[in-house]
Amino acid sequence: MPTVRVIVLNYKRPDNVLQIVKAFEGFFPITIINNNPNESIQLPGIDPKSDKNYKTIEIINNKENLYCMDRWLRCFQFCEEYKLILDDDILPHIDLVTKMLNSKEPIVGIYGKSNVLDSSSYEDLSDHWCVDAKVDFLVGSAILVKQDILNLIREDLFKVGYPKRGDDIIVSYLIKKQLKVPFLKTLEGKVLSLPEGAVGLNKDPEHFSMRWNVVEKFKNLTW
Repeated sequence: MPTVRVIVLNYKRPDNVLQIVKAFEGFFPITIINNNPNESIQLPGIDPKSDKNYKTIEIINNKENLYCMDRWLRCFQFCEEYKLILDDDILPHIDLVTKMLNSKEPIVGIYGKSNVLDSSSYEDLSDHWCVDAKVDFLVGSAILVKQDILNLIREDLFKVGYPKRGDDIIVSYLIKKQLKVPFLKTLEGKVLSLPEGAVGLNKDPEHFSMRWNVVEKFKNLTW
């Protein structure tokens, strides 16, 4: 079995993060990136420094909100062959993670968008959620990526820095360009949706237009 590290991003959903940790601890090492500088994340009942059962958990408390790109840039700090990038409102079943690994795809997810060339806004794109599909780019939620592939786009990722939106789109297109492939893949599987609350990025009225701006940069070959 290839080595895998789970990287989960937190802002204001610590209860969700705790549920994710309890599901995957014992299977994979876990890195929690806390993007809320006003509140260091504390997971009740889990003390990585003293509890021998949780030595594989690392918590990174950022001093500022580095947005979603930080989870990809952090991947270069760890040696595992694969990184499972998780939003803090989704919990894929362990069998789905195994299926993602067995697919041997350089990058694979559970949610993607297609129809980019024929769309004029983000809302025009076609959705593919937890189905076997070919997509133009993967959307957050749960993405498994091979570290060797991330290494190929490392320089480009660090040049991009920390945009407010579109990290998943940027990674998808950079990998497609690097590997010269026309599409990426999503897989069908069992997932549990965790409470989104009122803090999701999609609550921002400009969220989808900002994401479309990122798509257009690649669509028009200006990125």
